[in-house]
Amino acid sequence: MFIILIVILALNDPILEGRWIIERFISFENIIASKNFQNMDNEQQIRALKMYDLYMERVDLNFKSDTVYFKDLKNEEIIDKIGLWYIIQDTLVINDLEKIATYKYFIESYSNCDLHLKPILPGNLVSKSGSTFKKEEC
Repeated sequence: MFIILIVILALNDPILEGRWIIERFISFENIIASKNFQNMDNEQQIRALKMYDLYMERVDLNFKSDTVYFKDLKNEEIIDKIGLWYIIQDTLVINDLEKIATYKYFIESYSNCDLHLKPILPGNLVSKSGSTFKKEEC
């Protein structure tokens, strides 16, 4: 167990340390631009846009050592989450500590200030679009 913990800590990339604020939620932007969204009734569109606005105002990733504090949208509310994270090659892995769940994200690009993640779907398929985050101090 001790050896596994050392390996996980060694894999964590210091470039991700700190708070990353969502800048774009491209997956949702694609939904908003879709014909299906345009065909929804006005009430459904307003509800979806409120969820998007809430997400964009409140979502961030805060990496501290091997722990990540993050937010999720559940029942039309933003909830605080906590997990352990590590990187394997080009994949960010977050193990949710509140429920038995693992989230994987393809790291499309990152720098000292920008991070672009795409969710990895079941079957290890990488989503066509994802989210862009900017480091808080940039």
